[in-house]
Amino acid sequence: MSAVALLGQGQLYARQSRPHQGQGIDKAEASYVKVKTKYDRLVESPTLRSQAAEWQRLIKEFRAVYFKYPDDQDVTPKILYMMGRCYNNLYDHSKSGEDLEEAIKRYEVLVERFPRHRLADDALYLLSGLYLMKGDVASAKGALKRIIEQYPNGDQVDRAKKELASLGVNEAVLGKYPYNEVRSAEIPALIPEKETGMREVTDIRHWSVSDYTRIVIDTTGPVTFKEGFLPANRPKGLPPRFYIDIRPAIIKKGLPTAVDIRDGLLKGVRVGQFDRTTVRVVCDLGGSRKIKAFYLEDPFRVIIDAFSEQYAKKTVCPVEKGEVSAEQGKKVAGPSIKGNGIVKGKGLSIAQQLGLCVRRVVIDPGHGGKDPGAIGPTGLQEKDVTLKIARKVAERLKNELGCDVVLTRHSDVFLPLEQRTAIANAEKADLFISIHANSAPNPTTAGVETYFLNFAVDEDAMRVAALENATSSKRVGELRSILNKILKNTKVNESARLAAFVQKDLVHSLDGRFGDVKNLGVKQAPFFVLIGAQMPSILVETSFISNPKEEELLRDDAYLDKIADGIVAGVRDYSKNINFALSASVH
Repeated sequence: MSAVALLGQGQLYARQSRPHQGQGIDKAEASYVKVKTKYDRLVESPTLRSQAAEWQRLIKEFRAVYFKYPDDQDVTPKILYMMGRCYNNLYDHSKSGEDLEEAIKRYEVLVERFPRHRLADDALYLLSGLYLMKGDVASAKGALKRIIEQYPNGDQVDRAKKELASLGVNEAVLGKYPYNEVRSAEIPALIPEKETGMREVTDIRHWSVSDYTRIVIDTTGPVTFKEGFLPANRPKGLPPRFYIDIRPAIIKKGLPTAVDIRDGLLKGVRVGQFDRTTVRVVCDLGGSRKIKAFYLEDPFRVIIDAFSEQYAKKTVCPVEKGEVSAEQGKKVAGPSIKGNGIVKGKGLSIAQQLGLCVRRVVIDPGHGGKDPGAIGPTGLQEKDVTLKIARKVAERLKNELGCDVVLTRHSDVFLPLEQRTAIANAEKADLFISIHANSAPNPTTAGVETYFLNFAVDEDAMRVAALENATSSKRVGELRSILNKILKNTKVNESARLAAFVQKDLVHSLDGRFGDVKNLGVKQAPFFVLIGAQMPSILVETSFISNPKEEELLRDDAYLDKIADGIVAGVRDYSKNINFALSASVH
């Protein structure tokens, strides 16, 4: 498929997507149309469209709209589509492999996040052409097959069949392995082509409270897994079961074959060698039917989360009905820093008196123990900075807002990423805030930024996510399919709002007191520590420890005080905003 053909496809959509004159549209659509109009003018101008700077400027404007409306079900896919088009046009002039990869990334994210959008099959068709440009025939065939299997009534089916025929694939072969069946049955865990050897299941760990359980299955490397449910078998005395088949894998010698839990949700977990290359892990269900599975990397592990039916049914702002929070479950990470935000009887906390909707906050000091995090030019370690800030934030939330606060760690100890989220879920936190210090290859890079969980659409966000996940940018980028599944049940919009308030107040708290503070804004990226959180959750990059000036500031207790002030102010403003919105909806 030629670049000219791809351009024609983009121009066709450009004409079809323009709203009718005078048609009423919402803010997201209006923002998109404004930039889209610039795209149309650029495409129609032979002089302008030959200038790389014009395409780069347009990409920046589309990206700004994307960050503002990351989850609009109609506008966000269109923005991703147009960003792909812009990068494609940029590649036509630059012939840079990076521009080609950026175009591919936008279309892939569109298809994974919005598979039902009208542009999904168009994106797949364009993807096939881009894959061919980079010589990846197998991926090109896969994209075209997906069009036929997933969008049989779409307008790209005939073109896909013709392209497949030109690549030597006939229709008889297409019907042999329906894409939908494979996709629904298995979650790909990204086994590198050259690493197809057997893995070992080395350990099964769990954290559990009355209405939430997290199971962690450790393996020696990437695996694929298939999940399913089995009905109760009364003659054999077997309850309903949830299972995961892991392969290619064997059980490590000496690994216990059963884990007793009996927390009301799960009776226990059993593991066995299902066949020569498959390990089956079975969860005997008690009171839980709400289960989801996903994986994390470096080291590789499969996560199973089980929830009670009542877990997500707590009332927002119960004080407005004269009620207070009920049983919170046993603690996972040691003692909480208690305020009086959760009480019974007539005594009302400051949070309750103000009508704030945030009662319990889990603060996560990044890294710890054997994991120092980023290290500054003179040796300051991220793990020490984050713990100091976290303690300050906790005390302020307790004293100023009357919140109940839980720290994921109270000292210099190592804590796996999956345990940090498990603590937040087990505590039924209203908010989860992970605190970090940034790092960059360029020692002059400076500023503060706040992230929420979503797909990354720029290289800086990918770099930061890779740094905090302790993995490569390439592996982070390959997580789209599993992350798409997780995001369907994640409070993305609320997390984005929380991030916006915290970023604004953090910059305001620091600016002018320690020189000009660079506001790097709110961004999104796939941070492992946020995956699976059942509440609004953010990751705050407080400053760049890799920058000599900011490293010195991070040693200054007064600077850390202002960081804590900014984060707490952000929580306060977010809480008030929720309360105002609820009051407005009632009246």
